[in-house]
Amino acid sequence: MSKKISKIVFAGSNDFALAHLESLLNSKYIISAVLTKPDNLYCKKRENCFSLIKKYAIKNYITLLQPKNLFNEIFYSSLKQINADILIVSSYGNKIPKKILKIFPFGGINIHASLLPRWKGAAPIQWAILSGDKKTGVSVIKMNSRIDSGKIIYTLSCPISQLDNTITLSAKLIPISLQCMYQSLQIIDNPYIINYQKQNKILEKQAPKIKKKDSIISWSHSVIQIDRLIRAFVSWPCCQFLINKLYVKIKKASIFSVKKHDFQCGEIIEVNKTGIQINTGKGILRIEKIKIPGKKTLHISQILHAKKKIFVKKAILK
Repeated sequence: MSKKISKIVFAGSNDFALAHLESLLNSKYIISAVLTKPDNLYCKKRENCFSLIKKYAIKNYITLLQPKNLFNEIFYSSLKQINADILIVSSYGNKIPKKILKIFPFGGINIHASLLPRWKGAAPIQWAILSGDKKTGVSVIKMNSRIDSGKIIYTLSCPISQLDNTITLSAKLIPISLQCMYQSLQIIDNPYIINYQKQNKILEKQAPKIKKKDSIISWSHSVIQIDRLIRAFVSWPCCQFLINKLYVKIKKASIFSVKKHDFQCGEIIEVNKTGIQINTGKGILRIEKIKIPGKKTLHISQILHAKKKIFVKKAILK
């Protein structure tokens, strides 16, 4: 009888990855160790330095590995001694060296939140929203020496609604992703199934890491572009605009009109309890919730009661 997958090393760093780790721990598989990125030493509160993945591993007495360098020989030896069957990666954030993959009899698989080869890279969910895609999905690939480039083991698609943001779309993808993961493990366990799909390079699109500077709104863009930006960056870095020398974060907004109007880009054309209407390069955006530095998130109706002079009709936002 051929060997079956039993012991797993799981690599991940964010909330999306945590859902997979939680599910695996309650499955027939054994989590031999968890690999996650080093602690964030620049966070303001000590309790926020640990990722949710690390906290979960500690709580459940799982061996935790946090190497600063994946090429480190001590780390390599420690990982090899675990004698796990396969490496499962979900939103880990670092490239896994080929030498590490060779430790595992079944190699490594990567659970990626896109329909590969579309949106290869660090931010596939955000880029799917930014590009106005009608659908996305999850792909599980056999890992090789190149990022997100291995053969596809299993994939499922998911529709994207016009109101989806990174938070809601991530939530929709989790159950799909779990199904993909378990189906892939079954396929790998079956030596007679070898119909892995090679990725088509012609369809390849890159989803590079989001930077904080990307969150500054340019009001010359269309309302459709700005709306996508707000929905894609709702978790981080959160879209911002400048008013009275303050960078204000947009927490909720909607498209009021898609037609071109005879106002300046960034001009406030209406202020009322339903929101602030801002003219863009084409169309009007309605901002409904904001966060002023040092304050909690508030609806515009609350802002108008407390700070009536912040938003004035005909003022121009930068």
